[in-house]
Amino acid sequence: MKIETSQLPSLLTLQTQLVSLKKLESQARELMARAKAEAIREQLLDLSAKASQMLTDHEELQRDLKRAESDLDLVVKRIDQDQQRLTQATDVKVIAGVQHELETLGKRRSELEDAQLELMERVELSTDSQQQIQAQKQQLQSDLETELEIAKQDLAVVKQEHSAIAAEVNAAKAQIANDLLELFERLATRATAVGVLRGSTCGACNMNLTSTALGQIRAVAEDELARCPECSAILVRE
Repeated sequence: MKIETSQLPSLLTLQTQLVSLKKLESQARELMARAKAEAIREQLLDLSAKASQMLTDHEELQRDLKRAESDLDLVVKRIDQDQQRLTQATDVKVIAGVQHELETLGKRRSELEDAQLELMERVELSTDSQQQIQAQKQQLQSDLETELEIAKQDLAVVKQEHSAIAAEVNAAKAQIANDLLELFERLATRATAVGVLRGSTCGACNMNLTSTALGQIRAVAEDELARCPECSAILVRE
């Protein structure tokens, strides 16, 4: 293939630019995935599930407390009624029965008061725990927003750099003959498309070429395209 030797350095530049584009595209994908942000999202999901379960447990505690208060209220009312009956009773058996019932009710009242006190403490602890969970969620949400804003800013920089290099790539391609560019792009889909021949080493595959291969390359006219016999890359002869 006949070539303009002045276009070969442009191929090297184009190759470097394309590598830079691929790196920037990889950076962009990483920024959009943003592993740290995903980790925060997972923590938020875990905390939300925990908060939901804590709320369910808290509501159950409140129902238990309400039942305990209702039971205690009934016992207290019954004690008041029995004490009133006791002041009015004159029959010994009735008095003895009321006193026995008051003793039983007194024990029940004590049990219910202890249960009520325990439930009140558990409700208070549950409330504190829920407040702590909410505070953690708010902090994580703030961290997530900060992380996403940083990612957004970084992504904007990457996109700007990508646009600038993409423009350079288009400009470089416009300066290269179509048949040479087509060959370059075809080779680039498989491996390094172009390399500098330094001494006996191909800059594309880093293989040391034999003296026979070097002789064949030297035999190629300056205005003809030289290729590496090992990797088929386009060679730029120094």
